[in-house]
Amino acid sequence: AATVEAHTHHAATSAGNECIACHMPKIAQTIANVNVRSHTFTFITPSMTDELKIPNPCLQCHTDRTTAWARQAMASWPNVSPWRVQ
Repeated sequence: AATVEAHTHHAATSAGNECIACHMPKIAQTIANVNVRSHTFTFITPSMTDELKIPNPCLQCHTDRTTAWARQAMASWPNVSPWRVQ
């Protein structure tokens, strides 16, 4: 993508525009409500959430949505490979 915003599909001032929002999502909560982030830098697809019960980065902010919504939203992004949508 030409810009970070084009890659993330979020406004420059949005938390969703930060790399860690998608590539290092919060995956667990430990003592004293400390959120632990994934350190794999791998994007967690909606299907991984459905199959493996790994928290989906999209749904961490869009709490009123589902993995089906995330899949459909990403399918409309022209710069996203189809395998990422699954």
